[in-house]
Amino acid sequence: MFPSIQALLSQIIDYAGLFPPARLPLDQAITNYVRYRQSDDAWMLARFIIPARRLAELTPEHWPGPGPYPFSVLGRGGQDREDFLNGLAQDIRDIAAFRSRMGDRAIVTMYEVRWPESLLARGNVQDLADLAVAVREALGTDIRLFFETPQGSAWDAWMPRAVEALARTDTGFKLRCGGVEPHMVPGIDQVARAVLACRDAGVPFKATAGLHHPIRHVNEDMGVPMHGFFNLFIGGILACEHRLSQTELETILADEDPASFTFTPDHLAWRQLRADVEAVRDLRSRALISFGSCSFDEPRADLRALGWL
Repeated sequence: MFPSIQALLSQIIDYAGLFPPARLPLDQAITNYVRYRQSDDAWMLARFIIPARRLAELTPEHWPGPGPYPFSVLGRGGQDREDFLNGLAQDIRDIAAFRSRMGDRAIVTMYEVRWPESLLARGNVQDLADLAVAVREALGTDIRLFFETPQGSAWDAWMPRAVEALARTDTGFKLRCGGVEPHMVPGIDQVARAVLACRDAGVPFKATAGLHHPIRHVNEDMGVPMHGFFNLFIGGILACEHRLSQTELETILADEDPASFTFTPDHLAWRQLRADVEAVRDLRSRALISFGSCSFDEPRADLRALGWL
């Protein structure tokens, strides 16, 4: 396997087996994750994603073998600042109890939460930044923090405000790239705008949902095109390396031909655009972090079928 593929895919998938469309029972999702962590492909696997309110269901017995197992915790959120902060306080209590109970078996390395819609709607960027700082101070510096901007008709107005606020804090942006209904899949233009906004503001980016397959394709059940994680992450890397325009990035995001994406020992490429291995490693660690997927089997099955794994 080429180093360029390893640099691209290292710890790229946060396992979200609890969530649709898989929606597995907790015990089954944990069993899967433990099995994946013991497989030859474990190097692609990152955190186990779980809502804070479900941490109490986990015990050390769920996690055999050497640890620690890394977790990303989904916060309760809230419709306004007060509701949000009340939810955050409960999340922190849940995380503290989980850490005490699990000892060295598990660590919480990431916290993901949605912005309060009422705060986004008011449009005051400093208020958003102040909330992000409050969350950061409450969680501590050892947990990476990502805010998700809710989807809907106001997303186009909310996203730039959110990214501007995050740029003022040590905080990342989370983009939802799909869902169980067609309207949940954002357009290529929206994905490109989010990636470029994060690039220009120096804000770390992660994604979730709808990214089971590496290359853009049509979902036969929903009848809509779905984003590919190669399109997204390779496009993001090249956008950073070559300062691509939105039109140029959209072209990469829209590409459905696996042959457009190539790898060598020294670099990865989309058509004639290249990024060397060191650049890929650097951008993956600080800018393009990971994506959540309810399946670990589908991504790696596709990668094997295409000869990339």
